Amino acid sequence: MDWKAYLTIFGVIFVAELGDKTQLATVLFAADKEVSRSIVFLAAASALVFASALGVLAGALLAEYANDNY
Repeated sequence: MDWKAYLTIFGVIFVAELGDKTQLATVLFAADKEVSRSIVFLAAASALVFASALGVLAGALLAEYANDNY
């Protein structure tokens, strides 16, 4: 595993996510006493993983397109 790349990506994404609307929405859901905090965590984490997967897929497709056409 390329730890330098991992830590760089982790650090950039972590800082970018701090205080954004996703985190604020998660705080609001977690503040609801009728909703399990475990459910809030699992749903928010799953959504972020899925969104990241879409970003990786889009980047891979863009790289394929750029390599084939330029």
